[in-house]
Amino acid sequence: MTGRSPDSPGEADNKQGRSTVPASQRTNSISGQYVVFGLILIGLTATALLFVYWDQQTKPFRSLREAIGRQFRHARPNVEGGREKGRGPWTLRVSMTVDFPPGEDSQRATEIVDQVVALARQNYDISKVERIEVNLIQFVPQELAKTRKFTRDPHESTQKDKGAAAEPDGAT
Repeated sequence: MTGRSPDSPGEADNKQGRSTVPASQRTNSISGQYVVFGLILIGLTATALLFVYWDQQTKPFRSLREAIGRQFRHARPNVEGGREKGRGPWTLRVSMTVDFPPGEDSQRATEIVDQVVALARQNYDISKVERIEVNLIQFVPQELAKTRKFTRDPHESTQKDKGAAAEPDGAT
């Protein structure tokens, strides 16, 4: 017994369905079904935003990527464009896998790069492109990937007309 009479105001309030807990001690609890619904809604919103972002980033290069994929069946091409860190020349960057060491077979690598540049001219508006960068990558099991980077001027007809060899980044 607390020493209060049964007819105290606190108990009378409780009989009428009111809480006897002071307002400072009440907790605001949310039903579990609202929490689950909110988490599902957040997940769906995040997925939709990610899809829209991915679609907007890849849409300009999709036709070129598909053309390279048709020309070179197992190349797994990745095409992107823009300025490096927001500065420098506007670059169209193509990365693709090859089945030979790109640093060792220079003639074959140059032929592939020429074909990729020709496909870029056919399937992408290169009027604003200042540089085309083609990265050839050979993945060898249990070894580091062997890569070579070629840089081309998109407005030159071929690299041979330029009078210089392709600018390799080096074979690794």
